[in-house]
Amino acid sequence: MRHLGCLLLGGLVALASLLVHRSLFPVGLIVALLASYAVPLWLLRTSRPRTAASYVAGWLAVLALVLTGRPEGDYLVAGDVRGYLMLAGGFGLIVVALVSVAGGSGDRGAAR
Repeated sequence: MRHLGCLLLGGLVALASLLVHRSLFPVGLIVALLASYAVPLWLLRTSRPRTAASYVAGWLAVLALVLTGRPEGDYLVAGDVRGYLMLAGGFGLIVVALVSVAGGSGDRGAAR
């Protein structure tokens, strides 16, 4: 149930981020990326860090959906600096998901 909630939350944050990333550049982009990264980083600090991977999966699913374009030929993420920075932020979330899956084994203090 937590994974489903995190998946939906990731989709909602991605949609909101994609809608504001072009407004009032660079403030909109910064707010979008801060919101996108704040949730999974918080989830990594909880008792169930693997839920961050579900959040990232929801975020990336929405990103993939909007990158496919529309029948009219337009896109939500443009091929300019703003769009490329938003894509780079999305791909950075993949690293967060990999850390959450690899680091979520439960041995937090074993390496000390």
